[in-house]
Amino acid sequence: MQRDKRQAPFVNIGSSLLLVIFLVLCLVTFATLSLSSARSDYSFSSRAAKRRTDYYQACNVAEDVLAQIDAVLDSAADGPVNRPQEWLKDLDFTQISGAEFDAVGLEIVYDSKDAALSYQIPINEKQALEVGLVLTAQSDTGYYEIEKWQLVNTGGKKDSQPLQLMPMPEEQ
Repeated sequence: MQRDKRQAPFVNIGSSLLLVIFLVLCLVTFATLSLSSARSDYSFSSRAAKRRTDYYQACNVAEDVLAQIDAVLDSAADGPVNRPQEWLKDLDFTQISGAEFDAVGLEIVYDSKDAALSYQIPINEKQALEVGLVLTAQSDTGYYEIEKWQLVNTGGKKDSQPLQLMPMPEEQ
């Protein structure tokens, strides 16, 4: 009589166990990678939202300054004027004030020779919103034209060292 030779059942259990362990390790690896990606995306979007919010807050302050400049120009233009450019000579922008202007250290630079006006509103330590106006004679469109409304870098490079990418032979 011959006995049935059967394979041991642990061989089948062993291969399926290895497959399950491999699948669990793959799932843990992919979960870790997706969590890391989600955290970096959240960090990036938070920083982008803060930059955008800071920019629009600076734009709001710049618009408030512009409204007060418009009021100063409007009151200066109401007086009797013999020549169209005469009212631009003695403008006084020192009356522009406000708590938000004092907080940002607003300084308005007026060049009476070129009839130009400029100011900066800081956004953060490294950037500011620079506004430049060219004052015009009284007209139906307004007293000024916006020449510049842009972001400028205010933070200089600190201790910047040039990178030596390739060694250069010394000159003799």
